[in-house]
Amino acid sequence: MILINSSPKNALKIFQPFLPISVPVGIGCLAAAAQKEGIKVWIIDEQVEEGVLDLIARYTEEMERPYIFGFSVLTAAVKGAVTLSEKLKGLYPDSIILFGGIHPTALPEEILSFSHIDFVMRGEGEKSLTEFYKCAKQGKDCMHIDGFSYRKDDRIVHNPLPAVIENLDSYPPFPYHLFESKKYDLGFVLSSRGCPYRCIFCSNRVTTLRKYRYKSAEFIIDEIDMLYHKYNIRHIFFIDDNFLVSKKRIYMLIEKIKEKGFDKKMSFGFQSRGDNVDYEILRALFNAGFRRVFFGLETASEEIMKTIKKGETVAQCVAAVKMAKEIGFHVSATFIYGLPGDSFENRMNCIKLTDELKLDMVRYNNATPYPGTELYEIAQREGMLNVRGLYENFFSVSAFIENPFKSIPFTYIPEGNTEDEIRRDILFSYFRYYLDIGKLRSIFAKPEQNVGWFNAGDRLIETIKKLPSLFFLFLMLFAKFGQLFYYGVMKKETSVSVAYFFKIFDKLLGRRGMA
Repeated sequence: MILINSSPKNALKIFQPFLPISVPVGIGCLAAAAQKEGIKVWIIDEQVEEGVLDLIARYTEEMERPYIFGFSVLTAAVKGAVTLSEKLKGLYPDSIILFGGIHPTALPEEILSFSHIDFVMRGEGEKSLTEFYKCAKQGKDCMHIDGFSYRKDDRIVHNPLPAVIENLDSYPPFPYHLFESKKYDLGFVLSSRGCPYRCIFCSNRVTTLRKYRYKSAEFIIDEIDMLYHKYNIRHIFFIDDNFLVSKKRIYMLIEKIKEKGFDKKMSFGFQSRGDNVDYEILRALFNAGFRRVFFGLETASEEIMKTIKKGETVAQCVAAVKMAKEIGFHVSATFIYGLPGDSFENRMNCIKLTDELKLDMVRYNNATPYPGTELYEIAQREGMLNVRGLYENFFSVSAFIENPFKSIPFTYIPEGNTEDEIRRDILFSYFRYYLDIGKLRSIFAKPEQNVGWFNAGDRLIETIKKLPSLFFLFLMLFAKFGQLFYYGVMKKETSVSVAYFFKIFDKLLGRRGMA
């Protein structure tokens, strides 16, 4: 069986050379479960592989028919997955094409509208995939398997979703050995699944169904120990949707980390909601070697916070950031522009909040209504859902990563806003924040603090190799700044006044804060 991660190599556009390639965690979990059952699995990650069709041809020489090609598909990768799978069906007509992941789970009927795709596997698929493989290879009927959708006569059948596995320790450890390419950053651990909250923009719960579960502290420590000794990893980020849902398990993990002495030898990071933290838990985490925390702040508006059903307040998030900064954490955060009810005033208040909180890293995203989210339903209902091709414009960071001469159309524009206004406010926010000598020095001097955000090289030789790409990035950012200046100052097509615009340079000139 071949499992394929469909992801374009240039997904991050002008920033592609400076961001680590993320390991396809979903495919890794499926591969581990299959291998535990004695199933031979090959993994192809289109992020890193060249000559994919040739590689598949080599792998099939060791496989028995029918060949099974399983695709893990996010929304932005639908086009690539459909294109490659169609080629595979043409080359191997008796093969079985299976799509899984968040997008196929959210829109199985859409995926099955492509006649060459045989099945959609919905939800968490470890158990379903291994059962399917055994049935297919034995020539048995596969139509009964939980979570599967398929065509039957003139209709599409959706089997019930598989039962959620409560005990994550029953799954095998993550197979880091399958991702030993130097292109990957292996400094991550997934210690839980699911998030019980109801944020309207989050698509992760499409597969996890808001059911929160976690691995035991012993299980996690074994993974950390292996990463430390086998792969020489010294900085680990917990990629859980929400690390602090259960404080009881966090204190157990802290105890184990200290028992093993990892609090002295490693550093850790995590992401959390503001309302999940308190001073006691943050201090305990810091004393156990945790140094980085990421908060999804989303907005500076309490009203928008209610609209997006975050279940927490701006005030709680502000208090959490201040506590973390006081203790000594490196704090990063994300704001989302273009949510329902958003306005120019709110976006400028996000900038003010960024300054007030003295955030160490910040990202300003454009709201993207991914299938399976309530925001997707809102955009549809308002008639404001903008899908180009096969979801080729579904990038939540498009405003900043796009080529300035080839913009990526937004997927959603809330009432009372225009795409150009939101795009320019995003650019203004980025330039206002990052045109700061101290920030730029930190980004280049301390890459370990910028995990998943920006990395120009951990060593001088790596940075030197990236100089051509850095030069190109500088030119593209200069062009973006030029466009912002032209439309904002000369043509006055934004709500940013001339005086306000030049506050971009405040930090370079040593002035702090925004009036």
